[in-house]
Formats: sequence, structure tokens, C-alpha cells
Amino acid sequence: MNRKQYTAIILAAQRPGVTNPIAKHFGVSHKCVVEVNGTPMIERVIENLRACEHISRIVISIESPSVLHAIPSVKSLVDAGTISFTKSQENLYTSILHAVKSTGLDKMPYLVTTADNCFHTPEMIEYFLGDIDANDAEAAWGMTPDSLVQSTYPGTGKITGQHKLRDGIWSNCNIYAVGSEHALNSIEIFKGGGQFGNKKKRRAMIPMVGLWAFFLYRFGITSLDGLARQASKVFKIHAHAVKMPFADAPIDADDLPSFNFIEQHLVEREGNAPST
Repeated sequence: MNRKQYTAIILAAQRPGVTNPIAKHFGVSHKCVVEVNGTPMIERVIENLRACEHISRIVISIESPSVLHAIPSVKSLVDAGTISFTKSQENLYTSILHAVKSTGLDKMPYLVTTADNCFHTPEMIEYFLGDIDANDAEAAWGMTPDSLVQSTYPGTGKITGQHKLRDGIWSNCNIYAVGSEHALNSIEIFKGGGQFGNKKKRRAMIPMVGLWAFFLYRFGITSLDGLARQASKVFKIHAHAVKMPFADAPIDADDLPSFNFIEQHLVEREGNAPST
């Protein structure tokens, strides 16, 4: 199999007009600088990406690099030219598009992740990229069976984004990829802010994917693979849903309950005391 080298985009900006509960709780402007078990979230995401064999460069999308300069490890990587920045835009769609175009279409393919994916591991990321390459996909997203999440962490339904389809309930892993200039139109799905678990945000998908495709998704009539086939037809690309066999993959630090859940389990694994 011909493995590709990916450019990683980390979305780290504060959503315009929204006060993040984690940032507010810790008295900071951005939740990505909040420490989880002693390490800032974004530092964890960066180090996981740097440990991946098939990630060749890292770009952070944020309002200003100064937000992260107080984190010594991040500043040293910036000074060394290991990571770079691109200015975030008014929403996720325009931020991703700007990040790709400003970094360069020649840096394709791109992995898109978020600064609160601090529960992800290099193993998860490499699995995701390997599955994309094996299926020669132009655009992809990761989903984990909710049955796996619930059997591993019973009662965690409220901290994962769940999508009921014909072949079961799937949880969004908040990780995406775009592999060609032609596939850039697929990121229009982020115009609604990327919060697909929100019913109002789901309705915003209709103009982008069409009423029929939305109907199949909304009422669980199609399977996960069927959803990928519909996306392929709508965007005229080869879209692919990666079935992630990791219970931790769909759990990001989206709010205080998920943050506390992640920190609790990182403390158990790493043996450190949580920050106060």
C-alpha cells in the first residue's frame, strides 16, 4: 500500500460569540491552553501528531499565535519551525479552507483535528490515516460504534456525539481528512459549525447535502457506509467513513463533564495528580 504524508491542521480558535465553559471555569480565553492532568490540551494534541509516522507538518488555526506563546513547549516548537500558524476565520468552514489555501494545495492531503482531542493517541491517528490510504479516499471522517464506547465506559452517552443509523449508533471521532483540491468542497459541511449532534445545526446541512441525503441520515434509514456513498454522490468525490475501533476516540473535551472524564482516566493511566 502506498502510504501518504499528511499535513495536520489543528483547529484551536475560540468559537466566535460563544463562551466555552471549560475556558470560563479556568479563567482563560481558550480552552486549548487548559491543562488536563498537568499538560495543556493543545500540547497533548501536538505531541500525539508529532509521534505519527505519516504526519509531516503541523499547522495551528487560531486567532493569534500569542494565545499559545505562554506554553514553553509550543513556543519552542514555533521557534524551531516545527509548527506554524494560520489565522482562524469566522467559522470552521472558512478556517479550514483558509488553512489549506494559505499552507498550500501542494501540502495535500490534510488531516483536520481539534485542540480538544486530548484523548486521542498516535495509534488512533495512524489507524485513521492508514484506512484512508487503503481505501484511496479523497475525504474521510472517523466514527466509532457506540456499542464499543458503552461497553468500555458505561453511561457515557451524554459526552459523545451519537448518530443513529441503520447499522447501529455511531459516535463522531471529531477527526477528518481531505485529500485533493477537488474534495475541498466537502468541507462545506462545516458551515453550520461542525456540531452535527445539534438538531438545529443538522437542519443547516440540507442546502449542502440535499434533502434526500439529509432524510436518509436524519431518520437512520441508511448505514454508515451508505452515508459515505451519499456523500460521494453529493460532492462528486470518493468519501469514506473510517470505522475506528477505539472507545476513547469519540471523547473530546467539549464541556466540563467530558473534561473531567478525560482527566480522571488520564490520571489513572499516567499516575499524576490533576491540576488545581
